[in-house]
Amino acid sequence: MFAGQYSSRAKKTQNSELAALFKLTENPEVISFAGGFPDPDWYLDEIIEITEKVIREKKGAALSYGPTPGLSDLREYLAARLELQGIAAKGADVLITAGSLQGLDIVGRIFLDPGDRVIVEAPTYIGAIATLQSLEAVLVQVPIDELGMQTDLLEDVLKGMNRDSQLPKFIYTIPNFQNPSGCTLSLERRRQLLRVAACYGIPVIEDNAYGELRFAGKELPLLKALDTEDLVIHLGTFSKIFSPGLRLGWLVARPELVEKAILFKQGTDQCSNTLGQLLALEYGRRGYIDKQVEVSAKSLIAKKDAALNALQEYFPAGSTWTLPEGGFYTWVTLPQTVNTVDILPVAVRDYQVAYVAGPSFHADRSGANKLRLCYSNPKIAQIAGGIEKLARALTVCT
Repeated sequence: MFAGQYSSRAKKTQNSELAALFKLTENPEVISFAGGFPDPDWYLDEIIEITEKVIREKKGAALSYGPTPGLSDLREYLAARLELQGIAAKGADVLITAGSLQGLDIVGRIFLDPGDRVIVEAPTYIGAIATLQSLEAVLVQVPIDELGMQTDLLEDVLKGMNRDSQLPKFIYTIPNFQNPSGCTLSLERRRQLLRVAACYGIPVIEDNAYGELRFAGKELPLLKALDTEDLVIHLGTFSKIFSPGLRLGWLVARPELVEKAILFKQGTDQCSNTLGQLLALEYGRRGYIDKQVEVSAKSLIAKKDAALNALQEYFPAGSTWTLPEGGFYTWVTLPQTVNTVDILPVAVRDYQVAYVAGPSFHADRSGANKLRLCYSNPKIAQIAGGIEKLARALTVCT
């Protein structure tokens, strides 16, 4: 009805793969390895008492608008927490956002004009692809392997882009337990990424949604902690360490960029969820975020083991998968003859099992023989049976 009134940007939008992804989780009969959701069993019962306390003692503030940058106490709390992770930040360097994805959207609005280039990993987060494409950016992919973004290839890509006077506005990376691969950027590559970015003066967007959920291996410094040129914009979220329903995250950057980000946030949603901020602050101050991270990591290692063991037992010959040291995901590569896009509706309809097909994570829609398998949300008793069902669907359809 309104097609003639749509903007050129709206006309370019596609169906939302994130919306389709969330819809897969609505049917309780489907074992979903699709959405990157925490297990509800991880939420601590203490949140009930904290919620009652916040509403009882701070009802007026909790149910009202808050300041656009976020509550000062929460910004200071996060700055102190980030300092323990090696990031030297003050409360003024922190902007509270509606999840880390809003942080990326704000950064995109600050830097991008239509047609500008952005470096992304291949594969990378569905939401990042959708957000950046909605801002009419041209996404230039750099492949990853088991050690994260291949920074030698990044250097080659940037040299070519520099020759063509088409350097990207920024580089977007998920260095820890990457979505969708589960891989972690090595220390050597972290340093090379920052060195190359500094050579060309290109900002780096570090999305650390999963970084605290390590269950194996050695802790690595955050990119922002290694950054000596003040080029890294750090994004974080409460979604994986507390609750995705709060819709709260944060952006950390140099003060002048935070000030500009505040102006863009004012034009987007005015302020983030005040009740959620008060809950996160109280939960964090009492040490329950750290406790929930411990509970989550212990559960994740058991679920990861169950998933990888089932893949080994049931998946077809020629299949491979990543070996995550934290986070929610493993990335499965199947024989070239398999098309995970075509198989997905059959798997959901006939086998009651869901995943996300590989092309959703590639800006160029490649990766048809790949899929993301999320082990965080299903109960551990469901994992082996769900993967066995998925293997049967793959066998029938190929």
